[in-house]
Amino acid sequence: MQKLANIISYVFHPMFMLTYLMACFLFSNNYFAFFVSPVKKLFLMSAVVVFSVILPLLNMVLLKKLGYIKSMQAKQANERFMPYVSTITLYVGLIYILHDLSIPYFFKQLILVSLMIIAIDFVINFFTKISAHASAIGGCLGVIYFYQYVSTSGDIIPICLCLVVAGLIGFARLYLNEHSPKQVYAGFTVGFITSLACLTLLLFINFNS
Repeated sequence: MQKLANIISYVFHPMFMLTYLMACFLFSNNYFAFFVSPVKKLFLMSAVVVFSVILPLLNMVLLKKLGYIKSMQAKQANERFMPYVSTITLYVGLIYILHDLSIPYFFKQLILVSLMIIAIDFVINFFTKISAHASAIGGCLGVIYFYQYVSTSGDIIPICLCLVVAGLIGFARLYLNEHSPKQVYAGFTVGFITSLACLTLLLFINFNS
């Protein structure tokens, strides 16, 4: 069971969640994907993978070699400072690179929402430890729920699948004793509320600009 919990924690690591979310919207049958050419889809996915997965992973390896963190999981709250700062910097760079790319603004909003969740987790980390895994999946659920609401889609399967993944992640983090139930629930709530609030605010701004 511990092996399964570790696999779940690695497969659904926070650094992968933006890639999963972006791929789901880019390569599924939805309104926004219709307006993105195959070439732009490839460029967008490549940029997301490089800036949200490859570079953060290389940075973690470097931090471990330099002694800033003891393990790749950065289990202690004080070890998460540098990974958070570098990840936030990379996400800002990603937004800058994609700023002038002619694609539906929704895809840029996904990156911005992810950045805001990471930034809020970073601030909370100064005071207490919460589950970044739970924050990431909570953010995904918020995005999917928002899209289903504004598109008036009656398909609840994506929401159900996301809830199943959230349950698996919660189980894994608790089974491995990486977090308390309170930290998992807090992380999920932060991610869900942050994503909904950001997307709602951005929609309001777009309508009034």
